[in-house]
Amino acid sequence: MLVAAATWLALDRTEHRPDWLVVESPAVAVIGQPLEIRVTLKRSVEPAQIDCTLHHADAGRKGWGYLASSGPARPAVGGGTYSFVFVVPEHEDTAFAFALVYLSPTGKWEDGTQAVSTRYMPVVKKVAATPGLGLRRTPVYRYPTAAEAGRTRSRGVRPRGGPSLWAHPLLSVLLLAAAALCLVKAGRKRPEAGVLAAGERMVWILFGFVLIICAAVELSGIAGHLAAWARRLAEEEHLYEGRKTFQKAAMAAAAAASLGLFFLFIRAVRRPGSHRFLWWAGIGLADYLVVSFVSVLSFHAIDVAGNMTWHGISPVDGLRGAGAIVALIAAGLAVRQMGRTPPV
Repeated sequence: MLVAAATWLALDRTEHRPDWLVVESPAVAVIGQPLEIRVTLKRSVEPAQIDCTLHHADAGRKGWGYLASSGPARPAVGGGTYSFVFVVPEHEDTAFAFALVYLSPTGKWEDGTQAVSTRYMPVVKKVAATPGLGLRRTPVYRYPTAAEAGRTRSRGVRPRGGPSLWAHPLLSVLLLAAAALCLVKAGRKRPEAGVLAAGERMVWILFGFVLIICAAVELSGIAGHLAAWARRLAEEEHLYEGRKTFQKAAMAAAAAASLGLFFLFIRAVRRPGSHRFLWWAGIGLADYLVVSFVSVLSFHAIDVAGNMTWHGISPVDGLRGAGAIVALIAAGLAVRQMGRTPPV
């Protein structure tokens, strides 16, 4: 429970949600109709000017651009509530709209001190009755001010190397090799060893088939397609933000289960016997499966780590590869021990 709670809190802190304001907006933006954005400032906000502009994005959540203004900036005082009303214009390549709220001592964007953007609102055509036009609290995200963006440009952005084309094929080879050794280990039946050995043999067979399935998934790229499909479904059903609760809960559960499995592993390998190699193979396979599951969930912080590469290898692929190598070595040592110990 402590590990699950700590994991949840750590993931929640990575979202860096601004806490100096509360923003309410409708769930959708209707072309040609008024769109209200209501902003309530916390009392800790220093007096300044507040402004809000409307921007658009394409279906890929890229191609950002200015869409509409709600008028000049207004005096901002901590604890105040402000209503910004836009008329949503029709614009090409516009699938989503979002509001940009900022504070500035002069009211100009160039002098902005704090800024946030709201969640994406799907842009729809004007219809007789459109659900989701009522105001509701919306998530906000920290947005770089003009000065922060300028400092970033002046420092320059180091080009990132893309993921290597051979990462997934290499993982597939490691998984298939581990699967072959698992099945070789299970292929030598020793009835005189008793029920325990028969049970271990079935586990080796199970490991072999699971590793084969994992190798097929690596080669086919079905995991990436599944994550993309889930992302599109969340966008279409307006669950893109709500899915984060499920993601954090699933990752917290995975972290807690992994720790529990590790404790069982430590206790099991202290006992003498051939089962040690079975547990080593199991912990390697569990590492591969858990890290793969977390990467498919596509939480923002995990995606950032996955996009970082060193010689074409990301930390996520490195951990998955480590799990496959551990399973491969454990199965190889088990086969080697089998060859050294002939049946009675």
